[in-house]
Amino acid sequence: MVVQRFPGANLIGELLKQITQPLSKFIVKHVKKRPFLRKYVLIQLGHFYYWCEDKIALQRIPVIAKRKRDDIRTMELGTKLLIEILVFGLLWSVVIYETRKAVERSRIAEQLRIQEFNDLEVEKNRLMRRIEDQMILTKQLKDIIVEYSRQVGCTLPRDPEKGE
Repeated sequence: MVVQRFPGANLIGELLKQITQPLSKFIVKHVKKRPFLRKYVLIQLGHFYYWCEDKIALQRIPVIAKRKRDDIRTMELGTKLLIEILVFGLLWSVVIYETRKAVERSRIAEQLRIQEFNDLEVEKNRLMRRIEDQMILTKQLKDIIVEYSRQVGCTLPRDPEKGE
């Protein structure tokens, strides 16, 4: 079975790479002057990246010699990892925000439908009472007509409802 990918995934990935590479180089260039950020943030992230890479490589091939890594390469990897964390964090926050917004819109729409249904139910009940009142008035009017026709002595046409 072939899994189809989102057609624009490669394009979006390349776009993100094109945006993050110059940003990564800019951060590395300016962090070289700040030893605290370089030592405790970027290099630590780079070491974490290498540690993860080593763990994955050891699972594939059990006997792999660890390579010596320089600080510049480690700092560049740490910067890329930091930028990816920031980008994915931003994207996830956008997804969460949009999801919450959609849920709120859905909840409001559902409340409007319920309110509309309740309004229709109230209108139906009002119309049913009005019909009942009109049926009572129609019956009273029939009784008055029948009584009046007896007093006058005329005959009424047969009632189509009774089927006479």
